[in-house]
Amino acid sequence: MKPINFDEIKTLQRMKQYFQDCYLVTSINALSNSENGRKILQDNILREGNNFNIKFKSINGKSEDFFVTEKEINDLTLCDRFLNPIITEGPENPILKAVETAMNKLLKKYPDKKSFANRLYKTNEKFEYNNPSRFMEMFTGIKPLNINENSFRMTLKSKSDEVKALLKKIGENQHNSFVAGTGHKFIKGLTNWHCYTLEKVGNADRTIQIFDNRYQKKIVLPFDDFIKNIKYITGYFNEDLK
Repeated sequence: MKPINFDEIKTLQRMKQYFQDCYLVTSINALSNSENGRKILQDNILREGNNFNIKFKSINGKSEDFFVTEKEINDLTLCDRFLNPIITEGPENPILKAVETAMNKLLKKYPDKKSFANRLYKTNEKFEYNNPSRFMEMFTGIKPLNINENSFRMTLKSKSDEVKALLKKIGENQHNSFVAGTGHKFIKGLTNWHCYTLEKVGNADRTIQIFDNRYQKKIVLPFDDFIKNIKYITGYFNEDLK
């Protein structure tokens, strides 16, 4: 099997989210946005035709591979709660579906790798609902920087100084891999309990651009609105992923 190539990695940027797995889609998208993140994607995703080998670098401290066949990818079908198939809008990304299928296999073998709170949701697929930091650490083998993801607080206001310092650093070097997530706040223009890829920080105009893979739209927020309306931020600087 051969590593996926650069053109295939580009298809992972702003790819459409269909299942309830924004944590996974945004994490893969975020990794595709940095040089060392792309190297990890090549190391961890091997392909031969339409069959894949997906590597997770840290499951209980050990690396483990999951082989995914073309049939298993084709069998992964978006369904409603009554298990009726839903027709998707446009083509699905086979690389993303391979990672999702591998995550199904991982969670079947290690169910505790989904957080307890997310295990309470009734889902059609095991890989639906989880924390991005959990997925990132298992996939890369590197613990991500994490501000407030596991807190009960629904806003970053109590971490304002720490977040502003982090955003300033991200803005000084845009090639990084970060995900931002909401909590339960009912903010217009944002979805509750949803993950967004952090694409750009403008230090000059003090704005943050995030991307919603599910609804395929970019959202620009002033620093203060980001801190007030976003629950957490997690991910890596490019140099963290060596």
